[in-house]
Amino acid sequence: MAYGFAHLGKSLFWYASELLFAYFLTELAGLSIHHMGIVLATGFLVSAAVDLIVGRWLERRLTTAASASRIQLVGAVLCSASLIAVFVGAWMPVELRFGYALAAGIAFRLGYAAYDIPQNALMALATADAHGRLRVASTRIWFSGMATLIVAAAIGPLIASRDQPEAVVFLVGLTVLFATVAIGSAWLLAQLLHGQEPALPEAGAALARGHPSVDFWLLLLVMVATSVFTPVFGKLEPYFATYTLRSAWWGGVVIILTAAGIVAGQPIWLHLCARVSGGVVMLFNALLQIAALTAFWLIGSAFPAASAAAAFLFGLGNGGVGMVQWAAFSETVARLGPGRMGLSYGLFAAVGKLSLAVGSLLLAAALTRIDFRGPDGTDLVFLMAAIPGTGALCCGLVGIGLFVVESAGRRLASPMRGGFSGPS
Repeated sequence: MAYGFAHLGKSLFWYASELLFAYFLTELAGLSIHHMGIVLATGFLVSAAVDLIVGRWLERRLTTAASASRIQLVGAVLCSASLIAVFVGAWMPVELRFGYALAAGIAFRLGYAAYDIPQNALMALATADAHGRLRVASTRIWFSGMATLIVAAAIGPLIASRDQPEAVVFLVGLTVLFATVAIGSAWLLAQLLHGQEPALPEAGAALARGHPSVDFWLLLLVMVATSVFTPVFGKLEPYFATYTLRSAWWGGVVIILTAAGIVAGQPIWLHLCARVSGGVVMLFNALLQIAALTAFWLIGSAFPAASAAAAFLFGLGNGGVGMVQWAAFSETVARLGPGRMGLSYGLFAAVGKLSLAVGSLLLAAALTRIDFRGPDGTDLVFLMAAIPGTGALCCGLVGIGLFVVESAGRRLASPMRGGFSGPS
């Protein structure tokens, strides 16, 4: 539970950036779509390099749960200060806003790397077996969904006040609240893990040391798919609420139900993963996302309540893919041993950031081709369905690959062996 609350703190920052950055830069800071894409992509590209550097630098420091929790606390402080700096940029002179947004965005990504990598490493450092990592992954996704709910609850008031000076004050105040949660939860976790030794069995750590397994690379492909395509749904949702639904209330309902789906599905996926392979669970959730996005596209803004229900099902599938992804990757890293934690999670995060940079450029390119503030606002519905649907299709194909690899009986470092296939 302490890890869950610490992940809640980190996720508040992540989803504030994922759901609000693009909208903030164009609608509150007044940047063009082109400049918004540059700011987001540059931040992710720099962050990817930082993840690899920080991951490598932390190789000898991320060897115990205690050391990881201490580094996470430092990252929480840095991340808090830098996110406040990002939103203050709306008060800068107009001619300085683009350059300031670039610099503040990069600073935020630097702080987030110091926060993110050690917390991810705790999934392997503070657990002893595949079942433990599965439970922690489910807890992580549950609290991640709660963070999405909290941030989503702020979207309605933000849209309603977007033309008022109070909108930026609201964002800064919200970030101060998030910072309090983040630093407090990180400090609590550091206190609870003080002096803890690695929980990994030495035999398991030596099993695949230096030899990443096949599913290690398959899961990197999942990270690419869920970072390039899936986040577009959430990033476009404030625009969808403003210019397509033209209702802050219904817009808030859509994004809140998306997050509710992520939270509600975790007990189901945890129960299912104890009985069937992780690949099967991932495939099922990918198909669920595709079905939900198809329904969302067909319904559009005609029936907001039905669109919100489709968004709930999309969130349900999104949470299932995420749980399998993180539990499986933590299992592969655990078998590499404590000495490989920093670089492995740094690589995983870097791949995600590079993919998010590509996704940001894709989003900007898509928005420049439609008049989303005018009559073509309905085109947003197609983008919200087609782009995340492509990611879901990729995850489904990887799910099949994971299942085939497991069925072939190879010795893979994955929760599908002894963790996802049934009680060990």
